[in-house]
Amino acid sequence: MDTKRLILIIAASFSLLTNIPRIIFLFGGEGQELNRLLEISVQDTIFRIAIMFCFCFVTLNFNLQWLQKFKVRHRLLASIIINPLIVIIFINFFKLVNLLIYRIDEYTINPGLNSFSFIFIMLMLLVISKAIKLNNQSKLDAIEKEKLKQQSLQNELTALKNQVNPHFLFNSLNSLSLLVREDQKAAGKFINKLSFLYRYILQSKDQDLVTVKEELKFLESYIHLIKQRYRDNFNVNINIKEEQFKRKIPTLALQLLMENAVKHNEISNDKPLSVDVFDEANYIIIKNKLQKRTGHIESTNTGLSNLNTRFKLQMNKEIEISKDDIHFTVKIPMA
Repeated sequence: MDTKRLILIIAASFSLLTNIPRIIFLFGGEGQELNRLLEISVQDTIFRIAIMFCFCFVTLNFNLQWLQKFKVRHRLLASIIINPLIVIIFINFFKLVNLLIYRIDEYTINPGLNSFSFIFIMLMLLVISKAIKLNNQSKLDAIEKEKLKQQSLQNELTALKNQVNPHFLFNSLNSLSLLVREDQKAAGKFINKLSFLYRYILQSKDQDLVTVKEELKFLESYIHLIKQRYRDNFNVNINIKEEQFKRKIPTLALQLLMENAVKHNEISNDKPLSVDVFDEANYIIIKNKLQKRTGHIESTNTGLSNLNTRFKLQMNKEIEISKDDIHFTVKIPMA
């Protein structure tokens, strides 16, 4: 709830609560002797409600909004001087209206009761104002902390995305060095494909999420580069329905998973590697036959861990990894 609306509600509540006895006596049909003694009337009750509402409204506005315009070192002094001044002004205004309109000094048995009521309510309003300011400051602190948290997460995300590019370049250059020795014409085509891939990386580096269609186009170019090295020993079967093309995933997610499959599995004439990429409900599934490289050292899963962190930061979701004796499967959620 914003401060202006809260001030109106508090002011209205106090103006009604302080006049409940009069309202009850006025409309309850009882206590007629007390009514005559206090000179209770509809006009008097409305006037008291209005004056109390204005008093509460001014006091709350001064302490919650107007006081903020003073310099910090002057706020305490202004509060000490102006709050009592507001009370004095309203007490005397109340007496003046009674004198001019109703021709009497007070409507109460005790002439000091109204003054005491204004002072007591002012103290209550000061306590309420302090509580509201503390609550607002707490909210501002929480918002600031959330901004800092988001900035920290964005920095972490940028660091994770920057880890992808050097790793990918290193593997690509390794493949290119082998290809240059075997087939220079194919190497030229490889360089063109590689330049396309890095153009895509540069264009999408500021994007957290890209469409499945864009990522598949990038993946197909990446697969072409891998096949230049492994030829028919590496095959990828992509079967994603067209209605999923507009959905989004973190950039380079599919490439990283494909790279992970190539990196950790043996690919040879005796053991060709086949990778299936397909959609199922709200996921894209990357599944390959598990055939660990000879002399393979157990993976630390750093790449998958980083990818999972990106999904948590960008989509508030996690990837699902499963493995059995035959297949290794990763399910990534789509937005």
